[in-house]
Amino acid sequence: MLVAATVHFPYMTAWPERASAGHRAATEAGFRRLGQAIADAGIDTLVVFTSEHIVNLQPRMAPPFVVGVGERHAAFPEPQFKLAPQARPGDPALAQEIVSGLYARGFDPAHSIELRLDHGTTLPLAQLGIAPDAAVIPVIINSLFAPLPPLARCRALGGAVADIVGRSALGRRVGVLATGGLSHIVGAPGMERNDPDFDADFVQALVAGELERACAYPDAMLDRIGNGTHEIRNWVAAAGAAQARRPTVVTSIAYAPGWDSGVHQLLWEAA
Repeated sequence: MLVAATVHFPYMTAWPERASAGHRAATEAGFRRLGQAIADAGIDTLVVFTSEHIVNLQPRMAPPFVVGVGERHAAFPEPQFKLAPQARPGDPALAQEIVSGLYARGFDPAHSIELRLDHGTTLPLAQLGIAPDAAVIPVIINSLFAPLPPLARCRALGGAVADIVGRSALGRRVGVLATGGLSHIVGAPGMERNDPDFDADFVQALVAGELERACAYPDAMLDRIGNGTHEIRNWVAAAGAAQARRPTVVTSIAYAPGWDSGVHQLLWEAA
């Protein structure tokens, strides 16, 4: 199973010209490489461990995990980020298998036939050039409303999803994509900064296969670094899905001035 991870910050589509030519070129090349790897793998269905931004999750109802089981996933309009609201087909049969399989493994995910995809999902799918007819199963991990699912639980979720997909009799060629992170602040003072030291430490833990270390950051520490940093849960889930394999660093930009973010992308080649 091919597994990939990428940032999804919207400045790259809203204001691409704010970044240097070199940073733009490196980011575009990274998306091309990941997109080509997904295409070369002949993937039918892409399971996306993703975050969202108060489109589906709300303070009144914020389960730790939500699986999109619908026939089609509508896109939440975000013209301010220059994103076309492209709906994506789902894979209800496999999504239902994932939900049932997670129940059997001690997880209790929510599920929805009406998930809407915001830039956390639509942006990377578009930048990767994922074909419009490729099926997507979004798995939203709550990174907004505390208490949040523990990092170790997210890693276990990824491993469970990989196991369920591997046992499926549907015959799908499945890939996994994680989006979000790494260190950043959303909707609060300090949105212009990140923490390159944290990003480097987290990526190094994944590259070294040290998932215990990648899951050991306390939530209080992530809060101090930036509320958006909780999106590393998606990357930890992807690492769990990849099992013992180690990723290759595709893109590593510590900080891109103008985009106010680091740019990081990883690829776990298919076994």
